Amino acid sequence: MDQQQSKLKPAVWGGLFIGVITGVPILNLINCFCCVGVIGGGILSVYLYRNSLKEDQIMSMSDGVAIGLLAGVLGAFSGAILNGIFGAMTRDILEFASKYIDNPQIDEILYNITAAQIAKGFFLLNILGNLLIDCVFGLIGGMIGFAIYGKAKMV
Repeated sequence: MDQQQSKLKPAVWGGLFIGVITGVPILNLINCFCCVGVIGGGILSVYLYRNSLKEDQIMSMSDGVAIGLLAGVLGAFSGAILNGIFGAMTRDILEFASKYIDNPQIDEILYNITAAQIAKGFFLLNILGNLLIDCVFGLIGGMIGFAIYGKAKMV
């Protein structure tokens, strides 16, 4: 019996792709189109996995689903880390905006919170939200990737 290739390495690459797409401001707008960036990460993972297989090895739908799901989990964490980094910049944005908005509540908020507190809050919210969304759409990407790349390699 042939030993199956590891699903972790392709899922890590797909997860990093998902993380960058979801965690970098402006670039994350790609996901406004039905989470196409997250689905793309699942498809990328399946593509990389399929290319790592030998010619005689086959890939099943469950392989595609597992790889897409794993890419989604890894993407949720890497995206949350990137969002936490960029989220720390939120205080600076609020401070800049407060110069043009005359609202004493904004000044009070800025006085009471630190960039570290904002980053922690963004990290927790992103982990929870991204885990759900990235797992579902990564799984869908894995199924689509299997439909595209799951066939046996042509000799």
